[in-house]
Amino acid sequence: MKGEQSRVEVGGIRFRVLRTRDEIAADVRRMALELRGRAGDRVPVFIGLLKGSFVLLADLIRAYDGPHEIDFMTLTRFDPALKDSTTVRVLHDLSLGVKDRLVIVVEGIHTSRTKTEYVDLFLRLHGPEEILHCALIQQKASAGGAVSLDSRGFFVDDEYVVGYGLDQDERYRHLPFVGVIEDRDGPGRAG
Repeated sequence: MKGEQSRVEVGGIRFRVLRTRDEIAADVRRMALELRGRAGDRVPVFIGLLKGSFVLLADLIRAYDGPHEIDFMTLTRFDPALKDSTTVRVLHDLSLGVKDRLVIVVEGIHTSRTKTEYVDLFLRLHGPEEILHCALIQQKASAGGAVSLDSRGFFVDDEYVVGYGLDQDERYRHLPFVGVIEDRDGPGRAG
């Protein structure tokens, strides 16, 4: 049931579920329809921002009813020790050309950080016809930011979410839901 949050335990870790598998599937179908409507007769290039978007991208292109191509980009903070969100480095660049093409950038979560702005600017240097941005999740704080979303699944508060491709220290990407870690039992307990 939408809006009702449940709690589940997986491997001794309790999660507050923000979006279930079925709710996510409905979100993805709606997003694919919205993007298909915007694309018209054009053949878009979906660009997944790794690693958080890979599950969404896989489901999105299956739900997208039209020809398309896919590519990936990997970006990171240039100096993780400084945690400077204004410094971004491309680790994996595009392999497809995007000049005069419709580009659909796919993120797992859209935050108010600089990475999205950097990707948008980087792609515009390649001369696409149009860039659309979509994400399964948008943090409420990012609404009204420099790069707005053309399609989104749902909003979250400023919480650290995991599941459906999103991780914490490379864990929990496999979860079929999106949730917040509430508590851990046993070794490795948070705190």
